[in-house]
Amino acid sequence: MKNGGEKRLGAKTPIITYLLIAANALIFFYMFGLSESALKVFIDKYGLIPTLIVQKENLYTLVTSMFLHGGLIHLGLNMLFLLIAGDSCERAMGHSRFLAFYLIAGVFSGLFYVYMNTASSMTAIGASGAIFGVLAAFAILFPFRIVISFVGFIPVPLPAIIFVLLSVWLETVYVMTGANPYVAHTAHIGGFLAGVFLTLLFGPSKPETEET
Repeated sequence: MKNGGEKRLGAKTPIITYLLIAANALIFFYMFGLSESALKVFIDKYGLIPTLIVQKENLYTLVTSMFLHGGLIHLGLNMLFLLIAGDSCERAMGHSRFLAFYLIAGVFSGLFYVYMNTASSMTAIGASGAIFGVLAAFAILFPFRIVISFVGFIPVPLPAIIFVLLSVWLETVYVMTGANPYVAHTAHIGGFLAGVFLTLLFGPSKPETEET
């Protein structure tokens, strides 16, 4: 059964989550309507380049890079996780606090990526860092909510906290081994760490929204 907190929770619509998904989708389709040369210029202008941030240049890209994606699968997976976790987290936090949470987690993930890759001139794009922050909040606020993961093509139901911790462990393995070098794994870890800390500031004081 659901307690009274869950009923109050369901009375709100997660409009920020929906707007973030819409913004990411619209920007993606705008980007891929550009010519190849124009697309490169656009990504270089609005993507995150660590060496420029270190030089205190293009600081706005700590935000703009969160809304750029390199392909339909990249966009689709990020938006799917944002929809799954963002819905419940926004209902728990409220609209304005969730928006602040999302943006701060994303900026911190970018800063952490820059700190770990100060000499890199490779452009980083994507919402994954911010979304790892949202996943951290989801695991803290709704630790026993069931998430369907996949091992190959086999669906495996896992409690949210196990799913998120396994995801962060995998990201840490990638960082330590250097595997899959074209993904900004340190940004994911930075977003997760920011999410854990920010949940203490933006999240409910107790998980009263959990089902019982």
